[in-house]
Amino acid sequence: MYLTEPRLIDVVKQQFRYKLNAYTGVFTSLLVMQLIGIFISFENSSSMGLGSLTIIQRFSSNDAAVGFTLIWALSMGILLTTIAHRNDAFSFVSNRMSHHLASILFLLSISTIGGITASLSGSLIQFVTMIRNHSAIIESAGMFDTPYDFSIRILTAILYTVLFAGLGYMIGAFIQRSKLVIPLILVAIFVFPYFLLGIGGGFLEEVVLFYGAETSFLLFLLKVSCTVAAFFIISMAITNKMEVRK
Repeated sequence: MYLTEPRLIDVVKQQFRYKLNAYTGVFTSLLVMQLIGIFISFENSSSMGLGSLTIIQRFSSNDAAVGFTLIWALSMGILLTTIAHRNDAFSFVSNRMSHHLASILFLLSISTIGGITASLSGSLIQFVTMIRNHSAIIESAGMFDTPYDFSIRILTAILYTVLFAGLGYMIGAFIQRSKLVIPLILVAIFVFPYFLLGIGGGFLEEVVLFYGAETSFLLFLLKVSCTVAAFFIISMAITNKMEVRK
């Protein structure tokens, strides 16, 4: 028995700081994914014929950068549940709870950074587009002309990134329990909804509309917060009986 026992909050802080220092490679992968998305954004074009006159329209957005950021967040959530990352917690006097809390804080932190940079990538795309075409029509919320809309856009990108990171963490927790869960997850996500509710729509479409069609930011924040909290609670529940190192 020790004279002083480590507090949960102190252990979580130590593990969180360790993850920030040790997993700097996640930011390199984030940069690569967003650069790929930015590069793809410049390839959108369309043409329109008016008699003998042909008008070529080139349009760019940061949708691809945001999409690749969401893929990155999903993969980071899964990656944190792998054996190599779980065994890092064994270096600390810890339990399953502190390990989960540190991982959740880490995911929230990198998701915030990912959401901010994904949203700001639109400014880089606009700048490069103006240089390449010498002129451009810009339709987006700016920091100085519409600060409220600009802030909402960044917060929305952060929430989507957190949502996908939480989903990845829950998927990784299921995989951590048994590798046999992998094909079941694929069937549940891509196959079962189509057989249940019809090809071309149904469950997946409703899920997308549930979040994407929400016009109230407060309701969107509530939906994402409750969903992410459910993801993390489920992840902690299904791994509760496991040791930190397995």
